[in-house]
Amino acid sequence: GLPADTLCTENAVMVERFNRYPLMIDPSGQAVEFLLKQKAEFKIQKTSFLDDAFTKVLESAVRFGTAVLVQDVETLDPILNPILNRETTKNGPRTLIRIGENEVDYSPAFQIFMSTRNPIANFAPDICSRVTFVNFTITQSSLQSQCLSELLKKERPDIQKLQEEQLKLQGEFQAKLLGLEEDLLNTLNAAEGNLLDDTSVITKMQTIKKESNDVAEKMEATKEVQAKIDEVNDFYRSFAVCLSRLYFLLEALGDLHFLYQFSLGYFLSLFDIVLN
Repeated sequence: GLPADTLCTENAVMVERFNRYPLMIDPSGQAVEFLLKQKAEFKIQKTSFLDDAFTKVLESAVRFGTAVLVQDVETLDPILNPILNRETTKNGPRTLIRIGENEVDYSPAFQIFMSTRNPIANFAPDICSRVTFVNFTITQSSLQSQCLSELLKKERPDIQKLQEEQLKLQGEFQAKLLGLEEDLLNTLNAAEGNLLDDTSVITKMQTIKKESNDVAEKMEATKEVQAKIDEVNDFYRSFAVCLSRLYFLLEALGDLHFLYQFSLGYFLSLFDIVLN
């Protein structure tokens, strides 16, 4: 559900593979929509600090190991401190965490996400150190990538598909090379005595070298295809650049008068109408 650009892809990975609970800066609302789809199986619930049932929703999610999304976070309620710090205690077989005045059973499957629509929200340093900041604020290059992707889907779906396949292939090749390097290091590490006398090590090294050469040749072969993709991308990029500049010009009109408000969703829907 997210746009196909590098910024959104990297942010999605951060939201999926966090160490500290994520706090998302999401002016367009795209990240929240994405999160609700991704975490639907965890029965994710939306709430906010202004919700009368906030504490009850939070306690239920902690106890039963579901996910919760706290919206419109401008400052953090102190009730979240033990959760963000993961201050759990043991009581026999039970793992407990304090929420307000209550000690609640803590499920390891529990997840909490926070979001704000304010792109210039200013958080205190102690909050910054306890969350993973994920900034979905649109940039000019990010919007260019989104518009270029949509253009290619409509005008050159063959190139769009080829580009996706290339990205996947390159990722697989790089992973394969890393695996071979690790295999080589493990083989050398496990070898005992003189390496030249150990035929199994020599055979293994020759196999690894052959596989590495094969992968390198395949990577070289993809360069020709990539050159073709780049040529088509360059042809459409000037239009994507114009679209990006136009959106940021519309957004800047808000500085002239507060009635000039154009959301990204509105702009992209106009772009979609033009494409169709």
